[in-house]
Amino acid sequence: MASYAPAGSSTSTLTDSWKTFGSQKATYRKSRRHSSHHAHSRNFSTDLLEDDSILLVKVDLFLSELERRLDYLEEYGNIKLDEGIQRAYDTLQAVREGCGRVGGEVIGEGKRRARVIVEVLESSYHEVIEAKETLPAKVHAGVRFLEELLTEFETCSHASMDRKLDQAMRGVEAVIDAKDKLADSIERAIKAARGRRLITYEELPFPWRVNPYITRGYRFTETKLECVRSAFALNNETCNIWTHGLGFILILAIAFYFYPMSQVFNYHTTADKFINGLFFLAAAKALACSTIWHTFSSISHQTTMERFACVDYSGISMLIAASIITTEYTAFYVEPISRSIYITITFLFGVAGAILPWKPTFNRADMRVWRVVFYVTLGATGTIPMIQLSLTRGISWVALFYLPVLKSIAVYIAGAVIYAMQVPERFYPGCFDWIGGSHNIWHVCVLGGILFHWHAMHDLFHRAFETATA
Repeated sequence: MASYAPAGSSTSTLTDSWKTFGSQKATYRKSRRHSSHHAHSRNFSTDLLEDDSILLVKVDLFLSELERRLDYLEEYGNIKLDEGIQRAYDTLQAVREGCGRVGGEVIGEGKRRARVIVEVLESSYHEVIEAKETLPAKVHAGVRFLEELLTEFETCSHASMDRKLDQAMRGVEAVIDAKDKLADSIERAIKAARGRRLITYEELPFPWRVNPYITRGYRFTETKLECVRSAFALNNETCNIWTHGLGFILILAIAFYFYPMSQVFNYHTTADKFINGLFFLAAAKALACSTIWHTFSSISHQTTMERFACVDYSGISMLIAASIITTEYTAFYVEPISRSIYITITFLFGVAGAILPWKPTFNRADMRVWRVVFYVTLGATGTIPMIQLSLTRGISWVALFYLPVLKSIAVYIAGAVIYAMQVPERFYPGCFDWIGGSHNIWHVCVLGGILFHWHAMHDLFHRAFETATA
């Protein structure tokens, strides 16, 4: 049991009080029910007592109610206590814990619990019982005070719970109101698009707004078939759709015609061809996913629109990972253990990058800059093998080996910076609605980066073959 130092009395005094308590007769004025007492709480009055057993029963009843009511408040209230009510809670909690640790014979146990009540109150609310001379009188006063304290604590707790409920209801109403407003804005945008096919940025519902500097030429379609049809008409996504749509066809031509017909194809092993094929697959997937996203970005169903955006982001992640894998494969061409470790790590990063976009927050308009940062960081993981290569082969070897890749990296970074800064349309809003905007430039940079990397792979394999035959 926790030890509390009584103020103004000693343990011997308390013990003597119990010895004389049974023979004492005292008349008490019937206590008035507290005005704030709850209907469910019990009245632990200290009316005329005939012996100490009645008092001990009242103590037990109070402690039982204290346990039940505090448990309820702690389980369902979850309240934040201010300084005043915190003192009351600490006192009630000290009584509950102190009495809960008391054990032994029934009569002795009840007396020790009563003594705990007195000790706690003399530590925290000394003024309540300081005028009482005997322990039974202190217990009488203490139980009465604790019941009032518990009732007051419940009142404050229930008020806090009511405030929380009101806040929750206001939050629910705000969500419902926001959904209603979104539904109304979607309906207005659909009607506007039906009338004149293309709408303005201000007419778009908020989830579809991405770039405020592209002011006109927006589609807003009700069905996927309408999205496909709109890809063959002029709008502000036409350039985005066809730069990567035609780029997809070009990559397929390289993968299935130009690469097999090239002279280097005959020198490549099966593993070499697999790595080349992996790069072509990732590049084609990225371009195809981008084309699909920009084709269906105008769909009027928000969840469907966001899922198509996730398709685009997952394609970018796999392209970055595959590009890094080609450098790791050729750099460690004669070191299979290191090669396998680095390729596995990069592959796992790529898979993570393909999964992350499906998280709800990733596609939000305010996350645009962070999306760019994420992909730049993913690409930066390709520099980790350089540390080992610098130690084993020297910095000059690393610089010469990675030099062919710098062109594609520079193009990717330039496009990402332009996309993140939204230039040039930021300086001339409305002038680049159809072509020449930052997203159009980003698409050209992505396609250019793929082609530059494919060209760099010739040099990477050439250096790998030299290392293998050295």
